[in-house]
Formats: sequence, C-alpha cells, structure tokens
Amino acid sequence: TGGGTIGKPKTPDYSYGGVVYPGCSSKPAGGGNWNVVDHANGLHFQGKLITVTDCGGVPTSSPKVTLNEIFFEGTGTIVGLGGNPADGEPVTFKAHVVDNKDGGAGSDMLWLQVKDLGGTIVLEIGTEANLAVVTTGNLQIHQSSCP
Repeated sequence: TGGGTIGKPKTPDYSYGGVVYPGCSSKPAGGGNWNVVDHANGLHFQGKLITVTDCGGVPTSSPKVTLNEIFFEGTGTIVGLGGNPADGEPVTFKAHVVDNKDGGAGSDMLWLQVKDLGGTIVLEIGTEANLAVVTTGNLQIHQSSCP
C-alpha cells in the first residue's frame, strides 16, 4: 500500500499511489490497482490486474514484518494528459517496492517499468538495479500479502 511523490518536492517527476492485494488477498479488484502520473511526459499509468511474484528483504518494524520487499507485475493501461495522445493503450508492467521505515519519505524505494504490447518501455521510475527513493509519502508492506 502506498502513495506519494518521487522527484522535486514542489513539482514532482512522478505521483504514485495504490494497493497490491487489498485485504491481503489476490482476489479483490483483480489483485489491486497501482497508479502513476508521469508529470514530465503527461502520462497516467493504471495497473489493473496485479500478481505478486516474490517477497524478500529484511525485518522491519513499519509494521513489524520479517521482510521489506515486494515484487509484482501485471497489466493495465496508459492514458495521455495535457495533450499527450495516448488513449488507454494496453500495457504490461513490473514493479519492486522496498519499505525501509514508516514515514518512508527519503527512505522507501520504488522501481516501476511499463511496456507497451510491442515491448517498448513507455514509462520507468528508477531502474531495476537502482530504485528511485520516495520524496514524499510512504510505501508499506503487509507480510500477509506475500506468497
């Protein structure tokens, strides 16, 4: 679960928010939803069908869990904003979230890669090897959501 921004505090590069496995189950809402607005490129990504593929990491107390990383993927759409012509095009995505502490600004991390059906990356936050640090907001992992 999470929400916030990545990038400059007053004019963020990205705004994000969503939930993976609402109620700690893969069944509700197709596994959840994940939204990102790419302000620079005028794109709104919405992940609609989500599957958790792995969990790991280290114990934390935010809340108290034995792991702090979650990997998920799925399908969704991307829509243009402010003149961008994208119009609900289908996409696939992969994500990796790290919950380092409660009140995650400056500590929690996110990688998200969105591809069109031809395999071209149309939106990416951070890289798989170098996740982006959350500027505002929080990312929180609940262990019961992990397989």
